Amino acid sequence: MARSAPVCRVLHLCPDPYYLTELYGLYREALDQPPFESTLMFLRGAPDPALAAAAGPRTHFLNLPREALEGLRLPALWRVWRACAGQRFDLIVAHRYKALTLALALRRLHAARHVFGVVHEIGQFEGRRRGVIKRAHATPLTLLGVSDAVRADLVARFPRLPASQVQSLPNAVSDHSLLSPARARAVLRLAPHRFWFGSVGRLVPVKGHDVLLRAFAPLARQHPGVGLALVGSGREEAALRELSHSLKIAEQVAFCGWRADVRALLSAFEVCVFPSREEGFGLAIAEAMAAARPIIASDTGGVPAVLGGQGVLVPPADEAALTAALERLYRSAEARARVAAALRARWASQFSPPRFFAHLQTLARGAIGDVQ
Repeated sequence: MARSAPVCRVLHLCPDPYYLTELYGLYREALDQPPFESTLMFLRGAPDPALAAAAGPRTHFLNLPREALEGLRLPALWRVWRACAGQRFDLIVAHRYKALTLALALRRLHAARHVFGVVHEIGQFEGRRRGVIKRAHATPLTLLGVSDAVRADLVARFPRLPASQVQSLPNAVSDHSLLSPARARAVLRLAPHRFWFGSVGRLVPVKGHDVLLRAFAPLARQHPGVGLALVGSGREEAALRELSHSLKIAEQVAFCGWRADVRALLSAFEVCVFPSREEGFGLAIAEAMAAARPIIASDTGGVPAVLGGQGVLVPPADEAALTAALERLYRSAEARARVAAALRARWASQFSPPRFFAHLQTLARGAIGDVQ
């Protein structure tokens, strides 16, 4: 039987093709099967042929300069409008604040019926940003928090929004093949015989890598065979390198930089550690769950709900508690295996793509009404 023509057109507005690319792809995939048809648009970043081939012909790379997304964003709005070629979309899915402002502007231009604003962080709408949502309270707008904690933050900030306009849609991650531990360590240039703790995330203050270095230091001094690998980049890198030297653990700390292929490399780590001071969801945590890595993470934001009691939680910024957790999993292979298996099972039941697809499709149908 021939595939019926899609009747619900969806535009996905994404900041760039560098971060969260797989998640954007899952949103597109969920809403690119009948009756939905998706167009994927990246506001910044040069065209990526491999990504375009994977995402399909309705993929656009606007490669906007940073200044085009500041202030009134009129140049960006004009480029998006031209790229849309006068189409009217049933739904725009906008990730993060700047994309959301453009989506709301397109809605005012009658280029869309409804807007989904995907909110990835607690506190995203501080200061003047709150006014954007307050002014749009009567707009066909639904805010999608990536965890119950993000949704609770949105409800507290925008009490005038009806409950139906503030929803929770936990992120999903796909299954991913892993390199062998030896090969993954070779790619990351890690010493092959060390016991490696690994942390994946931007090197910015909220991610708590300074706390992790201080917590790791006593273990490193006691056990010269342990190592800590930080995978990511950011403005704190120089300060963190200096801290590792001042703690006299620099030889046991590896700065691996940002890696687009990090999912395949998680096998390099015996334990994954996420010491964030605040976290809306923790996509890297879900990725480590899918990779069956034991996890130590901060008890903050959406993290407890993601782990569901299966990982090792410590209070944020509590160096002593984090040191104890590192020591516990370092010493017990049995505990590592038990935690890893439980986390893998939780990923499969809660954060795998089929569950996410069904939830997002239900939300989309509810927002735009019945589609044939």
